Amino acid sequence: MEEPQTTPTPQPTDEKNTTPVLCPSCQEYVDGWKRALADYDNLKKELVKEKERIRTTTKEDFALQLLPVMDHFTQALQHEPEELSAQAKKWIQGVLHIRRQLEEVLKEFGVEAYGVLGETFDPNLHEAVEQREEEGKEDGTILEVQQQGWRLGSRVIRPARVIVNHLSF
Repeated sequence: MEEPQTTPTPQPTDEKNTTPVLCPSCQEYVDGWKRALADYDNLKKELVKEKERIRTTTKEDFALQLLPVMDHFTQALQHEPEELSAQAKKWIQGVLHIRRQLEEVLKEFGVEAYGVLGETFDPNLHEAVEQREEEGKEDGTILEVQQQGWRLGSRVIRPARVIVNHLSF
């Protein structure tokens, strides 16, 4: 025996819209569902932003813990004795390799060093610890970098400590 097919009864529609008009209580449920869905989408977007903030803060904290180690490598290599045996020179090359590896790890986390001799002083990036007068160089030129600066992306996490040329007129 074959079941009779029923055709759905057409629902009234708005003149502007092709969606069926619902009873008031049904419309209230649909509106509530749409608000809940919008709230859920907003929550997801906020959670993505919060995750990114946490990730950035974690990277910054990680970098700030490693920066003194990088500084110690730099200081140690600045005081390399003049006369070294071939074996000691190889050892220093190994130490330099470890420093480069550590710097690469920092780069993978988005942390990069800056502050080079001859750059123009920028108060947003550099901290002037001393001013010196040196003829033949432009005013505001960095003469010496006492401590490298570091940034995470475009954000400075530690300014470069520098000595700046200051010409008196």
